[in-house]
Amino acid sequence: MASIKIISYNVRGLNSPSKRSQVLCFLRRNKADVCLLQEMHFKRHRIPTMNRMYFCTWYHSDSDTSASKGVRIGLSKHVTFSLLDKCIDTEGRYIFIKGKLGTTVFTIGNVYAPNSEQIPWLTATFKKLSAFSEGTFILGGDLKFALNPLLDTSNGKTAIHLKVLACTPVFTVS
Repeated sequence: MASIKIISYNVRGLNSPSKRSQVLCFLRRNKADVCLLQEMHFKRHRIPTMNRMYFCTWYHSDSDTSASKGVRIGLSKHVTFSLLDKCIDTEGRYIFIKGKLGTTVFTIGNVYAPNSEQIPWLTATFKKLSAFSEGTFILGGDLKFALNPLLDTSNGKTAIHLKVLACTPVFTVS
């Protein structure tokens, strides 16, 4: 596979069958090979089926106690992925999968950060991810702040000051 198209999308709940259909049509229309969906709003014991005609493989993390979270990784029928391992958060905040696309090992992650205390949460989560990941790494999701406020926000501001981000082990390059 020469290239893959990845779409990350905070869906703010997919309990409605019509909204699930709209999101899946949007992903198919935009020819996504991999989709990263956040804020599914499913409880672990009440997960509706997702249409498997285009995205035939789904990996998910949902909470036992709250329907306000939940993340999914969907792989289209055009992607040949051999799963090697997965790491799933029991609170529905992240999922990491590791596998082969062709002969190349990839780690794909999808995160849905909490509304407060993002830096400690990200530090702990990325520590787990660092121990888990292998090969080419792809991460998407909802971090709850802009990494580049000049490009990613309309007002050029972020909830977490860039100096704080620069001093955080998660975002420093060694």
